[in-house]
Formats: sequence, C-alpha cells, structure tokens
Amino acid sequence: MSEKTAQRWKNATTCPPESALMLLRGDLECFDPKWSGWVCRRGLLISPEGWQITRHDVLATPLMRSQIAIYQSENRALKAQVAYLDLTSIEEQPLPEEWDVQIIMA
Repeated sequence: MSEKTAQRWKNATTCPPESALMLLRGDLECFDPKWSGWVCRRGLLISPEGWQITRHDVLATPLMRSQIAIYQSENRALKAQVAYLDLTSIEEQPLPEEWDVQIIMA
C-alpha cells in the first residue's frame, strides 16, 4: 500500500476494501472464513468468546494433546481392570455379628 492510498483512506476520498479493513482490525476471517471473529491483538490470539491465547499456548498444544491421550489410555486401562475385578471378586465376607456360631464362655 502506498502513502497516497493511505492518505486517501484517511481523508475518506476512497474507501479501503473490506479485506484491508479486516487486516487493519486484525480479523483473521480475511485468511479463512472459519476464523471469523478471531482477532490478533498485542501478540494474543483472541476468540470470539474472548479467550486469549499466547504464542506459547499454541506451541504447547501438541504436548497437551499427547498428555491427554496418555491419560485417556491409562484411564481406559484402569476402568477395564476395575470392571474385571468386579466380575471376578469374591463375595463380601459376613461381619462377625452375622456369623452363625455360638460362643461358649467357660
């Protein structure tokens, strides 16, 4: 963009194209419609709901996904173990007051 073009936009002699306005606002829809409402401001990626994501958050996402997958796998394995133990467990033993035994005192 030339300085003359910017001056015409500033003086309202001409209107900038919508794509230029979107870029100036930091609206990411100009790159892909699926990013409608997302903006970049002060080094943050901001969702339409107001969630703020830093560059470091984005870089950490693959690690978090990997950790979540491992936790989910371990959780499934533990649930399977619990289910197996529930099926194969011994019946609960009766409490002493339920025993059918007479105690003889000498």
